[in-house]
Amino acid sequence: MKLKLTSVFAAFVLFAVFFVIAIEAQANTEKQWQFRVFLDDKEIGYHKVRLTPEEDGRRVSVEAKFDVKFFFITAYRYDHQTEEFWEGACLTDIQSRTDNNGEQLFIRKQPEGNNFTLETHDGKQELQGCVRSFAYWDPELLKTSRLLNTQTGEYQDVEIIELGNNPIEIDGRLVEAVQYRLMIEGRSIDLWYTPEMNWLALKSMTEGGYRLSYYPAGETF
Repeated sequence: MKLKLTSVFAAFVLFAVFFVIAIEAQANTEKQWQFRVFLDDKEIGYHKVRLTPEEDGRRVSVEAKFDVKFFFITAYRYDHQTEEFWEGACLTDIQSRTDNNGEQLFIRKQPEGNNFTLETHDGKQELQGCVRSFAYWDPELLKTSRLLNTQTGEYQDVEIIELGNNPIEIDGRLVEAVQYRLMIEGRSIDLWYTPEMNWLALKSMTEGGYRLSYYPAGETF
């Protein structure tokens, strides 16, 4: 009996070691999210996120490009790129540029001591506490009440509502998902995550009354 218990204990320890190694390997693995973007039923572009672990945090690269055409005429063009650096749950550095249909916007984090000071196209501003952006890829976003808009530099109040299990149709099939709703200044953004809380889809209404939708590019769910 003693030998059997010893064997069981050894097996348990071995399992625990492999479990820890697996978690550490997963935490140190680069992750990517790629979405096809639709305006109503018309595909207009893409949104990509790449997360790269580094020794003291995570580097996140974001690229989004939309091109809306009516009768072969470009009515709207959007080009956005952001480089973020995160330490734990907080944003510590950010550089972004946006071409919003000809309007040039930018954000630059300024190295001013321990303060989170941003320079934007509208001037400088200083943010307090642990700053987070609209990082939909990170489910920790769902626990916050203020988020940084990486296009405009606005630090916006948000209300987050959990809508529970709500499957979503992707490429003609229903996918199990959990839905959340972000309320921002009277507007809403609906987000879907897999049961493992991996970002799956997004839907919102534009100011012009069009439906903006993100769906995974390829088998990413």
